[in-house]
Amino acid sequence: MNAPEERAVPQPSPDDDTYVENLDALTRDLDDIEALAAAALDGQSLDQAAAYRISHAPTRLTYDELTQHNQQRREAEAWGDAELADILDLTALRQLDEWRTAQRIRWERSDLVVVGVAGLLGALANLYDTQLDSKVLEGLAWLKKTDLITRWEQDAKGMPIDYMGSKFGGPGHRGLSAGHDIGRFFNALNQVRTGTFEGTYWEYGERFARVSTTTPFGTPYSEVEWPLALAQLLKHWVADFVTPMSLPLPGWTLLRDMPARELRAFGQEAYAGDHGGSGLNLRSGLLTPGLGMVATEVIIRTHTHLAAYRETGSPRLPTATSAKRTEMLLAGHTAAGAVSLSKTAAAAVAGETVVAVRHLNVPVLMRIGMLALKVRSDAVTRAASGVSSWSQLLQDEATTWTLPEAIAIAELLEEPGTTSPMTQFSPETDLE
Repeated sequence: MNAPEERAVPQPSPDDDTYVENLDALTRDLDDIEALAAAALDGQSLDQAAAYRISHAPTRLTYDELTQHNQQRREAEAWGDAELADILDLTALRQLDEWRTAQRIRWERSDLVVVGVAGLLGALANLYDTQLDSKVLEGLAWLKKTDLITRWEQDAKGMPIDYMGSKFGGPGHRGLSAGHDIGRFFNALNQVRTGTFEGTYWEYGERFARVSTTTPFGTPYSEVEWPLALAQLLKHWVADFVTPMSLPLPGWTLLRDMPARELRAFGQEAYAGDHGGSGLNLRSGLLTPGLGMVATEVIIRTHTHLAAYRETGSPRLPTATSAKRTEMLLAGHTAAGAVSLSKTAAAAVAGETVVAVRHLNVPVLMRIGMLALKVRSDAVTRAASGVSSWSQLLQDEATTWTLPEAIAIAELLEEPGTTSPMTQFSPETDLE
């Protein structure tokens, strides 16, 4: 004899409208039961209509049948729309929010399409990074010719950070000291304020410091006050940024102070490149690759916020949806990061050697690391949330209906010769 087929117990989501409507109907029934119990305990007459309706409520309905029954009651009695905030107390609402937070939202087909498009766009930006950087450089060259930048360039000439004496000259001089390194802002600002150049160089494994208050031709640098020094430094950096050599990456000039000669050589060769502007600098290392990263971010974020607006009327993302957005961003940026690493390796093998590092998409790789940590953090938070499962909730609710008080209420509503639906219920009853 074949075993009877097991029927799956439906598990509606708290975000399902039918769930809210059924919960609203249950709440109204419980209010009626409490009113009947209070009247019975006070010796007052019972609401016979309510008692008859509750005692003759249909039992063993499927979820769809229960939903249809409650919808008919809602229309007949003109209850209006059901709102969770009107049904649940603050504790229950907080538990519901914890439940939503603990759920990982599955991706929909539209999510996969959006991530694919965003990832492809980011990958193409990395694949054609050289061509994209040349276009960015053309735009900056136009900006350099504007009256504002030209005037700033004139105002910021003759500063100590442009010292080009022995050991500090050449087309890559901006990568040899802290003056053009935005990651060493206070060091550069102090040089401008005091009119003193400071730098280090190495000979035969020994480190030397170079401090100069004059140009290589003996012309003294001027000391300036803090506000003027700050203005001159920023103007100088902006004027240099729009040139082909741009500025070093933040903190890049610290390689100049490293005792390992290989690191010092790597830092200078990677910045200088094969020709002016072909190396790894602030433009080619952050601005240009950042364009593809921003495009990926805009596409995915726009999709998720528009989806939230269509569903809730607000672009604000719930916790669970925000976690899904993080997963989507990680997937989209990973495609771009993979292309970046592959192209860097291929360029190095093809003969670019150290200069191949310019193909690394530094912003995307950093973003991937941060997103990976966030995805891991979200997973740990969900695992440690301690939110009750559906089975635990069923057990807790079933236990409530077996209490003596619940049985006593059921007996008050029971008519002679009938069996109360309350007394028929047991935790072992299969819900359908």
